[in-house]
Amino acid sequence: MPKGFLIVLEGIDGTGKTTMSKRLTAWLNENGYPAVWLKEPTDGPFGRKIRALAREGRQTVSPEEELELFIKDRIDNCRDNIRPALENGRCVVLDRYYFSSAAYQGALGLDSETILKRNEEIAVIPDLVLLMDMPVKSGLDRISTVRKSAHDHFEGEGYLEKVRAIFLGIKRPFIRIVDASLDPESVFKEIVGLVSASIL
Repeated sequence: MPKGFLIVLEGIDGTGKTTMSKRLTAWLNENGYPAVWLKEPTDGPFGRKIRALAREGRQTVSPEEELELFIKDRIDNCRDNIRPALENGRCVVLDRYYFSSAAYQGALGLDSETILKRNEEIAVIPDLVLLMDMPVKSGLDRISTVRKSAHDHFEGEGYLEKVRAIFLGIKRPFIRIVDASLDPESVFKEIVGLVSASIL
């Protein structure tokens, strides 16, 4: 490809973003599109602080301070990982991006559209966003049964209902909604179809 292609998988917890984004990365590489898989929060210094909040509790920071951590982590990710890969003509498949900031910090009372616009000033704009959507309860059930793990501090049901509503309300021309409640093969088939239509 003459330039790289940025694909983002977004959605509430439990929708299969990580599984499907890794599978998509493998599919792209197998089909002649050199691809790398990345995630947010990253494993960098700001990303590690965010992960600690998810484990230990978010009460030590305000929503504004939490947002600043995500933005600093994203600036580093764009500079160190996303832009270099795209400049080398690779596809980047990203597990979460700034739409999560708009939804998760927006659900804490910040203005989601302001968050989007601020991020679009500092971040690479994606070519395609796949919004993995399913009912909140189904996502939480999947976390409990498939991951065999307890919910973290970003995963309360009432909070996630607000998060999901914000995700579904974001209007950008490159967003496509994927029904993540279907069986995994059907979900992946839909993802491949949407990606193929966008790249080819």
